Parts: sequence; structure tokens; C-alpha cells
Amino acid sequence: MTGAGGTAPARLTAWILSYTGVSDEPRVLRQAKALSDAGWCVVVAGHDGRSPRPPEWQYIRLDDTIPSRSLPKRIWQLGERELGRSACIHLAGWPAIAQAGARLIYRGLPLWSAAQSEILAAAERTDLRPDLVIAHDYHTCPPAAELARHSGAAFVVDCHEYARDEYPGNPRWMARERPFVVALQDDYLARADAVTTVSDGIARLLDRDQRLKRPAITVRSLPFFREMPLRPVGEMIEVLYHGIVGPERGLEVSIQSVRDWRPDYRLTIRGNGESAYVDALKALSHEAGVGGRVRFEPAVPFGEIIPAANQADIGLFVQSDLSPQKRLALPNKFFEYVMAGLALCIADLPEMAALLQRHDLGVLARHLRPDAVAEAVNSLSRDRIMHYKAQALAAARVLNWESEQRIMIALFDELMRERGSSAC
Repeated sequence: MTGAGGTAPARLTAWILSYTGVSDEPRVLRQAKALSDAGWCVVVAGHDGRSPRPPEWQYIRLDDTIPSRSLPKRIWQLGERELGRSACIHLAGWPAIAQAGARLIYRGLPLWSAAQSEILAAAERTDLRPDLVIAHDYHTCPPAAELARHSGAAFVVDCHEYARDEYPGNPRWMARERPFVVALQDDYLARADAVTTVSDGIARLLDRDQRLKRPAITVRSLPFFREMPLRPVGEMIEVLYHGIVGPERGLEVSIQSVRDWRPDYRLTIRGNGESAYVDALKALSHEAGVGGRVRFEPAVPFGEIIPAANQADIGLFVQSDLSPQKRLALPNKFFEYVMAGLALCIADLPEMAALLQRHDLGVLARHLRPDAVAEAVNSLSRDRIMHYKAQALAAARVLNWESEQRIMIALFDELMRERGSSAC
């Protein structure tokens, strides 16, 4: 496609900001690939991950260690944080003051404030002026909004979580951190040209809680389509949990439930977590008398997640209903289990349960108790497992990123039309 006079128009440029190991972050990887395939130049700013970075990225490496600071600087930033926190907590009824306090806290966080400076400095050094800036979660909103304002770009926030109530069981977080999160989101989500999120339930909450320019758009965290074999059930029935190994993911209950599983079933927990927590889970498995039936494995690289999961038979995820964030979750692992061709055993939470039932993918654990999880797992006979595996592989032809990305690209195209831009 060429412009007037036969010259090719400049490619549109998108900047994606994430304070994660970006080459391991599925949502960043999928988003960047979709934009690149649609003809955009893609700049990704984030921390180094374990997996290789895609070659099409323009990459801005953000330091993931707290920068060295003089004592006066440390004292100054501590003062900013505490002054800002006081405003967020005690003056929440005055939104403008609370939001100014949230920006002050952000400026006083050494890692995040350094990352903001790195991002804005990199933007000054490059000719890759953004047409679109995407902030992943509230953490990156301040630099994203500033970058978009300077360049006249569209500003989008991609909310992975319902962050206002992410840790309701943590009194310290509720008292000290939640006011900051609420004020920061109230400030920046109202400025965003669009907000995307991972499930319809969280989108409805964002529409209810935030002053948005347009309704939140659901773009689910679906994997790239990958043809997987229908693998027969072996002598041992392999149950898999993969993902972050951390609290509030039902892992303690899952391990305890193994005591009541039929003897030819065993559990693999695959993922990375704090060493002390992983050690505690291993100790729990031995205390429960199932140490020989529970295996712990490190996470595999992004490109190997689906093939590795295909070696299992049942995908397990039974996190608790502790908050709207947990209740309305629609996590990567749900769709990865489907793409891998596994029967599912999932907590009875509305977003996941609706999809499981719509596509006939497996069974629900009705309660987060060892006996209830064991009952659900044991209900999966070999014949039923094979039925649900086949259903998963059929559903994978619909529940894939190649289909889902169209929603996101259509939104970005609409934002560009509003700005009078056009892709080559």
C-alpha cells in the first residue's frame, strides 16, 4: 500500500511496557506478535526473562535491581512515599489529592521511578515515536501516560488483574497498599483511551468502578494455536498443575487431596516459586504421606509449555474464591490445558466454569477441600478422560490467540482511525 505520490506510509509504532521478564510473559508475547503480524513496529520495554526474545522486537531493557542511591536520596524517596501514602489513606474522599499522593508514592519507589526515567530517556534517544502505548497493569501507567502525552499517541491499559481487590486476605496490603492502587488506577484508567482485560467479569467490574472513556474490552489470554496429539492414557494417570507456585492457588489442598486419589493417579506441580514456599509444599506432601506421588518440576520455557503439558492427562486448578480477582479469573493455564489436550478439573468459579461447561471439557471441584478435590479427580475414569481430551482438542480450534487477537487489533485500528493514522 502506498500513499500520495507513490511513497509508502510510515509503519505505525506500538510501545509495550511491562515490569516483568517480558520474554516469559505470555500476554506481552502474544500482544507483540499480533501487532508485528499486523504491520506495526513493536518496541517492548521490560525486564530480561529466561526465554529468548523474539527477533522482531525493538527491546528496551529495564534494570530489575534497585538503583544505587545516596543516603539523602533514599531519605527523600522514603519521605515521598510516606507523604503520598498518608494522602491516599486519609484523603481518599478528595480524589485529586489522593491521586497526587499516588503519583508521589510512585516517584518514591526506587525501582519503578528508575524504570520510568529509563523509558522516557529511551524515547528521547530513538526515532521510534509511538502511535500507541500499552501499559501492562497499573504498575506501568505513569510512564505510559507520559510517553503517550509527549508523542500524541493513544494510551491503553491492559489489566491482567482486578487490582483493587487483589489481596483482600492481607490486612497490611488492604490498609497500606490498596489505597495507593485505587488512587493510581482512578487517575490513569480515566485518562486511558481504552482499557482491556482478561475476562468479562473483570471487565464489568472495571466499568462499574472506574471512569472509563469507553467500556472495557475483554481480550482473553488464549495461547497460540498448536496442533497437539490425542495422547492415550498410560499406566499412570498424570495430573498437572502448571504456573506460578505460590499461595492462594489451591496447592496445599491439591496436595492433601492426593491421599484420597485412586492409586494410579499422581500429581506434578510445574512452575517457579519462592524456595521457602516450594520447600513447605514438599514438606506438606511428605507429611500427608504422598511424597512419592507428588513431583515438583521447574517451569519450562514459553515455547515448551503446551508440548510439556500434553504429556499429562488432567489439568488441575482449584484456587479459592477469596476475592473478585480470584472468582473472575480466566488464567493462561486454563487455556493452555485446553490447547494441550487435557481433561480439566477446575474450581467452580464462574468464568472458568462457564467455558468448561460450554465446551464439555471436564469436571468442577465444588469446594476447596481435599475431599471435594479428590472426589472430582476420581470421577475422571479413563474413558471420561479420553472424552474430555478429545473435547479439549476440538475447543482449541476456537479458543486460540489467532482468533482472539482480532478483537485487540480491531480496537487498536479504531484508536488509530480516531487519530487520523493508518497502517501500511
